[in-house]
Order: sequence, then C-alpha cells, then structure tokens
Amino acid sequence: MVLSVNSARPLKPNVLVYDPGIPKDEAMIISLESETELNISKSMRPGQLPREVYQYLNPRKRVTYYFDPNKQHDLA
Repeated sequence: MVLSVNSARPLKPNVLVYDPGIPKDEAMIISLESETELNISKSMRPGQLPREVYQYLNPRKRVTYYFDPNKQHDLA
C-alpha cells in the first residue's frame, strides 16, 4: 500500500508491505526509490484485496497531501 509519494518521482513511493509472518504494527515500509529492482506493476482497489490483507493494511478512505511551499522543484 502506498504511504507517501515523492513528487519528483511519483512511481517510486514509500510502500507498506503485507507479510502475514510479521505483525502489522511491525510491517515493513520500503522506499521504491532506493529499492531499484522493485516496481509498481498495477494498482488495486481496496475491495479487490482478500479480507486478511485488507485488515492488515487497513487502507483509509481519505488521503491527505502535503506540499512544502518553501521547497522549489525544477520543472524544466
């Protein structure tokens, strides 16, 4: 599940990984920017997830974005 997005590299977000062998409060968070061999292959709606995966990841219905107004990005 995507936790946060890097606005400069939107296809390289930080993701929460489902692993039934790890308690959900200790779930792994992986940065796809630093894990170059991992990629997003498709997206899924929460309703498409098996019940145990949905409960583990606990996706929220609301998403909040925060942009730092002091940080400038080169769009050229």
